[in-house]
Amino acid sequence: MRQHKKSRDRRLSVVIIAICTMITFPVLMIPVGLRESTPPGVIVGRAYAAAYPYNDQEEVYVEDWALVPGGTDVTDPTGDPDSTDPTTDPTADPTGNTDPSIDPSLTDPTGEGGEEPDEPEEGFMPIQTIDPETGLALIEVGEGETAVSESYIDNSEQIEKKYAGVLTAQIVQTYDSSDLPIELLDTTAFIPTDEVFYIKTTDTILKQEPNMDSITVASVARSTQVTRIAKGDTWSLIRLESGAEGYVLTNSLSVEMVFNSIDRTVWVDASGLKLRSEPNTNCEVIKEMKRWTRLHCTGVANDQWYRVTLDDGTEGYVYKSYTTQKPPPTPTPKPTPKPKSGGKSGKSGSTNNNPPPKITGVNGESIVNIAKSMLGVDYVWCGESKNGVDCSGLVVYCYRQVGLSVPHQSNSIKTRGSEVSRSDLRLGDVIVYDLKGNDGKADHVAIYAGNSQVIHASSSKDAVVYGSLDMGKILTYRRFIG
Repeated sequence: MRQHKKSRDRRLSVVIIAICTMITFPVLMIPVGLRESTPPGVIVGRAYAAAYPYNDQEEVYVEDWALVPGGTDVTDPTGDPDSTDPTTDPTADPTGNTDPSIDPSLTDPTGEGGEEPDEPEEGFMPIQTIDPETGLALIEVGEGETAVSESYIDNSEQIEKKYAGVLTAQIVQTYDSSDLPIELLDTTAFIPTDEVFYIKTTDTILKQEPNMDSITVASVARSTQVTRIAKGDTWSLIRLESGAEGYVLTNSLSVEMVFNSIDRTVWVDASGLKLRSEPNTNCEVIKEMKRWTRLHCTGVANDQWYRVTLDDGTEGYVYKSYTTQKPPPTPTPKPTPKPKSGGKSGKSGSTNNNPPPKITGVNGESIVNIAKSMLGVDYVWCGESKNGVDCSGLVVYCYRQVGLSVPHQSNSIKTRGSEVSRSDLRLGDVIVYDLKGNDGKADHVAIYAGNSQVIHASSSKDAVVYGSLDMGKILTYRRFIG
């Protein structure tokens, strides 16, 4: 009897050990299964929950654009970060099975995967937008609104990390003894430019270096046109029309033409002078004026343009070279005509009685003396003699007297001889102009006579006369005597 009881107890112990083994082994293997089959989203969620524990005492603010369409609250009511809602985790198994290797039909007697999922709301189409440039997923923030990048990166922190340890410096502006700024940049670091500016300050000084304490190169009058060839921080390197270069403060330059105020009366000294709406030849023409039209000048810019008002109140701009401060001549009774006698005369009937010129050799002085002897000779188209000349005919005549040949055509003279700079002008050099516009074609020539004056055959004055060197746009300076 006792032996039978021991045998039964032994069998019972074996059964208990077997049952405990069957229960304990799967429990011990659960962590292994989780490590092998737990979805990455669940693992990230657990890590995030560990770093930022949930506090049910804090009030949570949710932006309107973050709510799921239809008003469904996707917040887990249990507050358990480990719980996974299959409707929000695309990697979760609807059956709750976390191991994708297990066949759902083994746990679902129907073989249909448990309960059927809810039908999506009508008209709701979950669409994932991909950025075509970066390939990253975008979050749709609302109907008809632009998608935004899906990112967990704090840009401000990334920027701070990017520039951490970078050497920084504070730039302090210094001033010279005149309390004017000293250039911070080395002149070799100036930015090259090629721009037209006008001096807008009075008594501007051109300096050898970008510092008022440096050597003075020249003084530049207000409204003078200059070319900026390099730009620094507070100073600019400019070139004058004479070719001189130096530095001026950038705030002394103006892009717009600068006018000096004047109160002057002048008269139109050409036929059909155009009154313009702006001080340039590309703007609107207000009207054309006859010779001796009176103009009241209120301003002058770059010694080239007048700002004027006509007697009828019309305002505009005219080119200074086509005006004169001499009032029109007073009409006098015409004398009784006398018979012409001796010598040849031009179309005006006057005879050239100028004394013969003094020729000292093949030089510029001789050319100017010959041109002076032609003063008053009538303007005659294609003429090249003392009976009458046109502009290029005067040049041909003067150079012929010293044995040199020059073509009788302004556009041909433009390419002959050798080109010289304005600063190197000598007596007898030929100035080539473009008076009709900005087409680059030569339509007038004159002989340089010194002191910024020229001698030329003027069609508007019907004679050989003195004129200003800057009476029009200059194309080139030519020299025919070495």
